[in-house]
Amino acid sequence: MPIDLPGVDRVPEGNHRRLLIRLHRLYNVAGRPATRAISQMTRKNPRLEPVSHETVSALFRGDPLPAWSKIRSIIIVLCRAADQPVDVDEELSVGVELCSSASRNPAPRPEPGPEPEPEPHPPVEIRPPEPVAEVIVHGRLPERDPFFTGREPQLDLIHEHLTRDPHVPVVVHGPLGVGKTQLIAEYARLYSPEYPIVWWVDARDLDRATTSLVELAKRLGITPSPDRRQTLDRLFAAFGRARNYLLIFDGLRGSDIRALIRTISGSVIVTTRDATWARDSAYRDVEVPDFDPGEVAQYLRKRGRDAAAADAFGRMPLALAEFCRHPSTLSAGPPVLAEVRSALARLGRDPGTVRLLTLLAGFGAGPVQVPLLATAARREVPAELRALLKDQIALRRRLAELVQAGLARRSPEDGVEIPALIRLAVRDLLPEAAGERIRDHVREILVAADPGHPEDRRTWPTHRAIAAHVGPAELVDWHHPAAYRTVRHQIRFRFLDDDIAGARRLGERVETALSVRSASARTDEAVLQIRRYHANALRAAGRYTEAEALTAEMTARLAADPAYTDHPVALDLARGRGHDLRIAGHYQRAFELDEETLRGHLRFFPEDDYRTSASRYNRGVSMRLLGRFSDAYVDDQDAYVRLQARVGVPDGAFHRLLNAIAEDLYGLGRYREIGRRLTAVLTHGSGRELLRARRMSGVAARRLGDPGGAAEELAACHQACLVRVGVARELTLAVAMSWSGALREFGRLREALDVAERAEQQYEQALGADNPLAQVARVNVVATLLAMGRAEQARQIGSEAYVALRGRLGAEHPFTVAAVTNLASAMALEDPASARGISEEAYRSARDVYGESHPDTLLAAANFAADGGDSPSLDAVLGGLRRSLGPDHPAVLEVARGVRAIAHIEPPSA
Repeated sequence: MPIDLPGVDRVPEGNHRRLLIRLHRLYNVAGRPATRAISQMTRKNPRLEPVSHETVSALFRGDPLPAWSKIRSIIIVLCRAADQPVDVDEELSVGVELCSSASRNPAPRPEPGPEPEPEPHPPVEIRPPEPVAEVIVHGRLPERDPFFTGREPQLDLIHEHLTRDPHVPVVVHGPLGVGKTQLIAEYARLYSPEYPIVWWVDARDLDRATTSLVELAKRLGITPSPDRRQTLDRLFAAFGRARNYLLIFDGLRGSDIRALIRTISGSVIVTTRDATWARDSAYRDVEVPDFDPGEVAQYLRKRGRDAAAADAFGRMPLALAEFCRHPSTLSAGPPVLAEVRSALARLGRDPGTVRLLTLLAGFGAGPVQVPLLATAARREVPAELRALLKDQIALRRRLAELVQAGLARRSPEDGVEIPALIRLAVRDLLPEAAGERIRDHVREILVAADPGHPEDRRTWPTHRAIAAHVGPAELVDWHHPAAYRTVRHQIRFRFLDDDIAGARRLGERVETALSVRSASARTDEAVLQIRRYHANALRAAGRYTEAEALTAEMTARLAADPAYTDHPVALDLARGRGHDLRIAGHYQRAFELDEETLRGHLRFFPEDDYRTSASRYNRGVSMRLLGRFSDAYVDDQDAYVRLQARVGVPDGAFHRLLNAIAEDLYGLGRYREIGRRLTAVLTHGSGRELLRARRMSGVAARRLGDPGGAAEELAACHQACLVRVGVARELTLAVAMSWSGALREFGRLREALDVAERAEQQYEQALGADNPLAQVARVNVVATLLAMGRAEQARQIGSEAYVALRGRLGAEHPFTVAAVTNLASAMALEDPASARGISEEAYRSARDVYGESHPDTLLAAANFAADGGDSPSLDAVLGGLRRSLGPDHPAVLEVARGVRAIAHIEPPSA
């Protein structure tokens, strides 16, 4: 029969009644089950303390409260039986607080009416309860590690759990060797003053745990019974009267100890290698990770050891301790070997689990993704390997057994990791784990799971899962076509993922492996593609000379091999060769090669093939560097329209074209349109393309009359480039020059000069003093010197830069036009009469390059007019500037006041 909430005449207002109201609400949403049904639900869950139906009935009828552990069991089963979502954690948190308050401050009950005199009975001896509330018993803790280090986040988290929910057990879990015991021993030492009773329980099996608790009963003055279960009952009854206690069950392995884990009036901490305990909502869990890098350094410094030498041992405390004892021996050490041997013996009932452990030990540091194993099982791998991996249910069960045994840990994104220390132990105990057969199995899994070309970002999670294991599996030394394909994809993936250093290092390992092979290996098609991607990584790393030499060597080899005449691989190399020519400043040669390469791509590949798109894009870069902005804009706009018509194109392809279009628009003087075209990149972009967009957004702001906002935006962009791209890199230096221009126009001349001169020095170091971009940097230095009134220095540097650029690029090039414009201004400051001729040259060159109405042509015309030129008139120039820049633009006001215009170069980026 359902039980109704008792009235206030039975349970007065107070915390007891508030608790009872919450319990009845849970009882109602659970469908008001019978008390026997509630009792059975508590008994079916071995993780809960069982509750009799009499206790359930008494609780709901308002009798005195039972122990919190029983109320907790009732709350949990009612929450799980509810027909609507209930926050179990909140109910337990509020419940324990109300229960504790009600026990400490019970509300007065109504006085009962007179009762009839009872019949007399013979006297019965009453044994008083055995007192424990005032007894202080602090058991012996494990010996403290004198080098105990760090772990503050875990100590704080445990304390937070036990402070907020003192009667909810805390499960501290992690694999063998991670330092669980020392962590909890440290916690007990720190917080033992808060507990009258602190007791350490050896929980490796039920017998040891029971023995330990019986010993605690004796220490508390409880007379032991021949039946140890009766002694435990008395102990738990005594706990119900205790003010507080802390029980630590260390090293728990089996589930049979759960009945001993009761939190009646105190707190319990459990340490275990079995992470499955953490998934039980009845507990709070704290996973113990490896040391972080700072803790590793701190620990090894205490031990007087070098942190770099310990890398092979991993970052577990036990592993580092073993390293400190035997730094020259790469072995797990006897204690760890004994523990792993014992775990292997327990796993031996299923040989498949041991075989799986042996396989996983052959991978490198870092998680092995389960989907990676599953994918490999569906592809071309040896039958032995397929048999081990194909049954996903058995595979996951075996992985769970390894985690439960403390030999592995779960990782995010469905991965499992064998810690370095345990890998060493497994390889010592199972020599085949370090053998060639296992290494080949790992290689076969990696190449079988390769998802294909990383241009498709959907493949990136799998490429990232493979990446950690390419080195340890020595994949570059496996002379197999599938291995070459995977290594090639890995270098490209790391490049696209902005891990330029990782791409370069993997490419260097390939070069080392090739050095001991025959010369013919270097002309293998797959090897050529690997080396081409390596050259790309070298360029991105700023190692331009090495990239050019590598590409030139491969190009020469192909030219000498008839098999590669008019071959697609030759086209792939040609795209890289064009980049080398642009970096070296040979813009016309690069454009001619790009034209020829694009024609070759159109013969071999469809128009919408990513290689054809890349070739067309490269030609656009060369056009911009030649000042052919109108041609580049038409080409890039057509490519963007074609891209929009395709399905499944990665955002990065759109963003790269939008950045190209923004640079075209800048060269055409259409500054107002730049911001609109870059909105998508600035909103959704990432990596290099986002940095390019931020740069052009700042440049547009400067040209539209907001140098302050531009300087702020470009300063942030430059800092991001330093972090993500590097110091002396093409994009970083381009942003630095843009930043210096904004600083100059904003009036921060000293800063502008510092930034411009530093960029000039870095261009010279990276590309050579004769490179056009080094001369461009000098032209921008001259711009700031002019603003500072340092005419002589500006004329000297400007003259050298102008001569160099005219000789290298010709008079009708945007870089040369800017150089001659600033040279004329420098001469005008020193000798106005001598400036007219060079000023006229600057105007006419600008007109030929940009057209009559371009803002830079109009500014050159304003200078020419200031130097006495008669056409165009100053009025015509100002009219044109108002139309192109707006009447309120600072440049219009300065020209009207007679201030000379200063040219600044914004070199296109690749």
